[in-house]
Amino acid sequence: MPILFAMVGATGIGKSALSLELAERFDAEIIGVDSRQVYKDFCIGTAQPDALSLKRVPHHLVNFLEPEKTFSAGAFCRAVKNLLTENPQKNFILVGGTGLYIQSLFLGLPKIPPVPEEIRNRLEILVEKEGPVSLYQKACAVDPELAETVEPNNAKRLVRILEVFEATGRKLSEFQKEREGGIGNYPVFWLQRDRDVLYDRINARVDQMMRDGWLEEIRELEKTVPLAAPAWQSLGYRELLGAKTPAQVQSVLEDVKRKTRNYAKRQLTWFRWQLDCTPVDMENKPLECILGSLR
Repeated sequence: MPILFAMVGATGIGKSALSLELAERFDAEIIGVDSRQVYKDFCIGTAQPDALSLKRVPHHLVNFLEPEKTFSAGAFCRAVKNLLTENPQKNFILVGGTGLYIQSLFLGLPKIPPVPEEIRNRLEILVEKEGPVSLYQKACAVDPELAETVEPNNAKRLVRILEVFEATGRKLSEFQKEREGGIGNYPVFWLQRDRDVLYDRINARVDQMMRDGWLEEIRELEKTVPLAAPAWQSLGYRELLGAKTPAQVQSVLEDVKRKTRNYAKRQLTWFRWQLDCTPVDMENKPLECILGSLR
């Protein structure tokens, strides 16, 4: 299969710029590995590649899914396999921060029994009534290993953790160790930076999103996209939608920065233990490091 390698890392680490350089070096196209960047028109707040980047290198699985639809690791695997089958002559690089997608693609999907609809429906109603935070606390209690890698506002994944446990009496993290249908292993490069530098980059990126028109993007989306759509679960969108004054907006932005830093910390933990990766220091010639490893 024409996958050259995967490049993963925490949000804000610098994947996008480096991936463009590498893609041009290898005459490759980029497959996005991000559960939030898939949604159409939710561009700025999810840090989708801009028009210039898309012109430089073709991207796949970015800005293509209707906001009302859901996307899963299984859907990602099917989409990538179809893309590879239809384009056997092309080279591809996997780039993103949703490590679960790469793990599922390489190793296969967990063999999980079907979950009764009444369990899922009850949990989804609970999310609507109490919000995802209550589910996050329950998920931490039943499957702490997996819950610590999930954003507290990611209702879809939290429901999945709880529904599997309720239906089977087993942790989802246990099922994820029993897999089938993977395409095999490929080199995976894990981008790293000093933690304080990473956090400063995250803070600066949120500020840049606002200068790029994130709030205006949200106001436009409100006109056409139902608030129940899964795309609104992307961090900051619902929160900024409810902010009515400059002070409230600023308060939301500080909360978004904090939650993004916490999410980055969980990503670092996940990549350290769940994927067989080659670490790449972003402060020490990362391009040369990756190219040297591939020779």
